[in-house]
Amino acid sequence: MPPGCLPEAFLPDWIRFQPFQTMKFPALFLNPITQKVSAALISLLGMLLIILGLQKEITLVVNGEVQQIRTYALTVRGVLKSQDYQLSEWDQLDPSPSTWLWGDETIHYRVSSDIEIQADGESISLQTAEIRPENVLLTAGFVVFPKDRVVVDGKLIDEDTLLDAGKDHQIRILRGTPITVITETGEINFISDGDSLGEAFEKEAIKVLDADQLSRPLDTPLDGSPIEVEWIQAKPIFVQLADQAITIFTTEDMVGTALAEAGIALQGMDYSDPAETEPIPENRQVEIIRVREEVLLNQEAIPFTTLYRPDDSSELDQLSILSGGELGINAQQVRVTYENEQEVSREVEKEWVLREPSPRILGYGTQINLRTADTPDGQITYWRKITAYATSYNETCEGCKTYTATGAPLKQGVIAVKLDWFLYMRHLKVYIPGYGFASIEDVGGGVPWSTNWVDLGYKLENYVPWYWYVDVYFLAPAPPPEDIMYVLY
Repeated sequence: MPPGCLPEAFLPDWIRFQPFQTMKFPALFLNPITQKVSAALISLLGMLLIILGLQKEITLVVNGEVQQIRTYALTVRGVLKSQDYQLSEWDQLDPSPSTWLWGDETIHYRVSSDIEIQADGESISLQTAEIRPENVLLTAGFVVFPKDRVVVDGKLIDEDTLLDAGKDHQIRILRGTPITVITETGEINFISDGDSLGEAFEKEAIKVLDADQLSRPLDTPLDGSPIEVEWIQAKPIFVQLADQAITIFTTEDMVGTALAEAGIALQGMDYSDPAETEPIPENRQVEIIRVREEVLLNQEAIPFTTLYRPDDSSELDQLSILSGGELGINAQQVRVTYENEQEVSREVEKEWVLREPSPRILGYGTQINLRTADTPDGQITYWRKITAYATSYNETCEGCKTYTATGAPLKQGVIAVKLDWFLYMRHLKVYIPGYGFASIEDVGGGVPWSTNWVDLGYKLENYVPWYWYVDVYFLAPAPPPEDIMYVLY
């Protein structure tokens, strides 16, 4: 059917008519002029009806945007032209441009884009209506692998990203970087999409300690070119400090360098076990001993001595203080060493006397006055009376004999005293209530030297035990002054 002609089926019923040669008109219309006018009107009316019948409603989807339009265009190409779209050979159109339109059709039209691709050191430009970056790259001959990244217009995209149709775009492929990590136990191989070596390790859950040694720094950029990294992993050392135990990691072999690397400083007299200069032991255990010293200044009192001087104004056995004593001061400089706050040594470095002691001076009486006393054994005259602790002994006691230190036979009436007394008092006559008259003839022992004491002698057959204090009267006459023991204790 020629363009511009419609079959009868497309005309309304009311304008369908028989061909002119079969129509019959009244005679009125047989006039030639009238006949021409009528034919013209009928022709004009028919054309108007045809034009009205050609208008139709079309759904046009351009780059995903839907619009409803009314058009007289007969084909898809005509619709696009009526909307001022310039169809190019790279655009996508469905249905095809030459498809006839009858109304209610949907036209899908996607405008192509100018794409610049940068990948594998190449730069390629192309025009396409494809909106999936992966398909665009495949069209250009580039395959995207799992660890590769696609950057569109400067932004990293995911697999669901679509290009804006009809706009210019730049697509870059960031290739994954093959990484080989060489360790003491073998190799680790993987491909990473990280921007740096540190990011690649993090994504692979490879934990690198600060003490580890890497042949490349962690901020090494990754550009897709294969790289090889040597990784020496630090090993733990269990360090015992004074107040806690810590674990450090190191690649060092010597104790000192490992401690220094961990920031554990040995200062002054501090030391480690094993020593700094020794290799790390197999059990990986190191003890740190913190050493400190302090110097003390100690002061100790120096006791004073007691000096005795005769006092002719006092009676025998009377003491008076003529001058009070004063303690001296002895100073010491002591160096104390602590290991982990425990004292391990104390050394006197210097010692001197800050102040000498002053002796105490006691005056002892020298006046001898004779006195009398009535006793069960009669009246006695004496020149000295003291109180002493009395014990008794006989020839069977340990160390005892049948005779005394002066050679006198041991019997009742012979007593013993301390050696210092004996040197002054041997052969002196005394009277002891309850024991009777006696003579100092023996030396005894076993009691403190500061105690006044007498040991009363007996024969075994008449032995009497004594364990109490008694009065001892020294009987007249008194010995010469030079033979008197003025101070008894």
